[in-house]
Amino acid sequence: MNKIYEQFRKDMEKAGYEVTEYRGRNFYVGPAVSTSRKDDIDLQDIMSATKVNVQWDNLGLDYIVYPK
Repeated sequence: MNKIYEQFRKDMEKAGYEVTEYRGRNFYVGPAVSTSRKDDIDLQDIMSATKVNVQWDNLGLDYIVYPK
């Protein structure tokens, strides 16, 4: 597995965020975390939990965040 993906997954799990597998744009397949209004998790929270460069897709009112 890609070392960047492994680091992202480790960082997100350490921060307590649920990691899912995401099939996104540009043929991305790998770990991702969703923002959640219900759980008060926003884009900045996720970005600050890792040093991995991330990108995100808008999913209605929330975002899905994944490594670049």
